Amino acid sequence: MREIWIAELLICLFLFLHISRPVIKALRSIEGLAWLPLTALIITLVLFPAYGFRPELVPLLLYTAFLTGAGIFAQIRDNARFGAYKKTRIALVIPPLALLFITAGIAFYFTPAKDTALITRGVYTLRAEGKGAEYYIRIYTDSNDLHPSSRPLLILAPPLLGSIMAVDQISGELRDRGFTALSYSRRGFDSPAIHVSEDGKTERHGIGAAEWFRRFNTFSSGTVSAKANAYGRLLEDERKKDIQFLLSWLRQNPLLDEKIPLFSIASRSAVFLAGYDAGGSALVLPGNSFSNFSEIQIRGLIAIESPLWSMYRAETPEIPPLSPEAGWLESVRYGLKRWFEDMKPKKITGVGQVPELTIPVLFLTSGRERDSRHQALYRCFEAAPAHSVLASADGAGPLDYSDFPVRYPLITAFFRGRQKKVWNNIDAPAGTADIITAFAAQAAEGGAASPLKNAPLPKGIQFSYR
Repeated sequence: MREIWIAELLICLFLFLHISRPVIKALRSIEGLAWLPLTALIITLVLFPAYGFRPELVPLLLYTAFLTGAGIFAQIRDNARFGAYKKTRIALVIPPLALLFITAGIAFYFTPAKDTALITRGVYTLRAEGKGAEYYIRIYTDSNDLHPSSRPLLILAPPLLGSIMAVDQISGELRDRGFTALSYSRRGFDSPAIHVSEDGKTERHGIGAAEWFRRFNTFSSGTVSAKANAYGRLLEDERKKDIQFLLSWLRQNPLLDEKIPLFSIASRSAVFLAGYDAGGSALVLPGNSFSNFSEIQIRGLIAIESPLWSMYRAETPEIPPLSPEAGWLESVRYGLKRWFEDMKPKKITGVGQVPELTIPVLFLTSGRERDSRHQALYRCFEAAPAHSVLASADGAGPLDYSDFPVRYPLITAFFRGRQKKVWNNIDAPAGTADIITAFAAQAAEGGAASPLKNAPLPKGIQFSYR
């Protein structure tokens, strides 16, 4: 993706010529330089539809827009001919050049090191419908595998923030390690929900700004605020519906390209369910059972950065019951008191019921300290069945087990762990796939896991076992 540097260099050149006009005498008589900030602004704007949302470009975009607006305002204020040179003190040029250096530095430094387009090699794309929901399914497999039906099937529920764009390269890495990986996005719930048709046409569907705000609030406050926690529970319920639909869909052994059954490229006897945040929570919540899907054998569950909101309990107001002998005035007071108590923001007081799991689980969490946000996860791990694993990578933040370090390095920089990272941003998908593969190779009990390519893990990956 480094070809974007060409456009960024052009933008910086235009802005540099405009800003340095008072310093370079040969430029002062060129009135056309006044158009350069506007031209740079147009180029910057065009980069977003061409490359998608690029957060590292936002500071440069804002600075370019400011220079463009300031130049136009100055011309109007001074009632001068557009493009005419106005004498400026050379010292006043230094701050704008410094800001150009900073914003351009951010754009160049945080440019993704590799192509971030969706993988197309060895990927089947399907559309499925169930209970009023529309699913866009992507299946990653190796067409050169001589024994494709023995490949373990890994179903991956994507994160709420980023959806399929955050697990595409993870899925490709899992495919390269011997899995048939299946991921999906649901229209109206995931953002972006993406479907690529056979003719190459791409459909993208998002969610509203209000929904984004509720989700961010849930991630930041879902373990301390009862209101945010309640919305997190709804998100977990939605992911549970997704997983149940996908398992029912698998029972039909769906056709790929209208001629290839799914279980001709994946094994029925080695199925793994994985999920990020709400998806991972949905896999291990109390009351979940996979015994109704006897046609397939689920060997393990993988919960990645899963907050387990439904395991937390909110405080309840301690108001004594109203006496049966109370008069109408006392009843009104009691009703008002209960109304005011119900209106008060409620806090989370602790962890409630711990699920009883019968399937091995991999809990993959960031390398941050064990604080109150993780108490449900550790309680869940302590009650997990044999062969369960709690894993974390030193220095990993909550986004480091996804495609975010590759696709959005700037965003990942704001969510880093305190220690030195085990791997570079570009290696994060491969490192995550290695941890998952190591767990799957153990949980599948050898024979079913023989196609998996289990690579040695680097130092700095911390494991706790059940």
